[in-house]
Amino acid sequence: MRRLPAVLTLALPMAVGLPGAVHAVPDGSENEDTGLSLLRRSAMAARGQPYEGTLVSTSGAVLAVRNSPGTGMTVDRRAADPGTPAGGLLAPSDGMLRALAANYRVVEAPAGSACGRTARVIQALRHDGRPAARYWVDAASGVPLRREVLDGHGRVAMAEAFVDVTIAAPLPLAQSAPLARTALGSGTLTALRARGWSLPSVLPGGFELAHAAENDGYLKLGYSDGVSVVSVFVQRGTLDEERLAGWRSRSRDGNTIWIRDAAGREMIWASGGHVYTVVADAPADVVEAAVRGLPHEAEPGFWQRFARGAHRVLSWVNPFA
Repeated sequence: MRRLPAVLTLALPMAVGLPGAVHAVPDGSENEDTGLSLLRRSAMAARGQPYEGTLVSTSGAVLAVRNSPGTGMTVDRRAADPGTPAGGLLAPSDGMLRALAANYRVVEAPAGSACGRTARVIQALRHDGRPAARYWVDAASGVPLRREVLDGHGRVAMAEAFVDVTIAAPLPLAQSAPLARTALGSGTLTALRARGWSLPSVLPGGFELAHAAENDGYLKLGYSDGVSVVSVFVQRGTLDEERLAGWRSRSRDGNTIWIRDAAGREMIWASGGHVYTVVADAPADVVEAAVRGLPHEAEPGFWQRFARGAHRVLSWVNPFA
């Protein structure tokens, strides 16, 4: 993963969040969820259309994205599974779209432009009418070009946008790959819980559990409200604070949570004999609410020895895998 030059890093939030780039959506039944079917078609196009380009984000990441029908999507040459919540940031899965419809009103706004291309614009509106997210999709092909996620104060908390993209001749949507279904079977959840894993089905804020898997001794959980993603990694053991250089601590109800990034989207803590690591693609206020739904149990002797490898969990976290 490459880093943006400082000037571009500072410029991107302004470039992708220009006031007036999206006009207010008139209130009325004709706008009720008019954007949901368009976003669904865009998700299909993101999986089924051949395209490649450079995607940048307000985090400073610069990512080479390529999609080849029949081969799949890659991000920086690593396979990206749109069926998982994190991979679905480029191509939302059917489960993410269901969560989006359950938590937001999705409407089409006046057309705009992104990456030098004419775009159709979609807004996900909160119950009070304020936007939670905006999406720009290529008018010709349906390929997603830009996304903004806004916090509770209406500020752009994060954004991704293609700064260059090449889209082959658009294919009929009937030839596009179908959306991935991510509903978890009850048998999978029962088996994981029977082995001692604690995995809430829902987190505050309408975050639904859409992905659960064991990976090299870790439990990997993916939650989404349709707009944002919260990834949770769970490992059995206790936490060694000496390994947390660069993290800051915060006390909550007798428990200590460690936070690494200034935006409050990376956290780690111990509870009930497990270490929890959260890496989120969501505004800080949304992450804060979701984290409250995870186990937090103060216990004596909590900061003793670390279950080896908790520091490694962040090394292989890929928000697009």
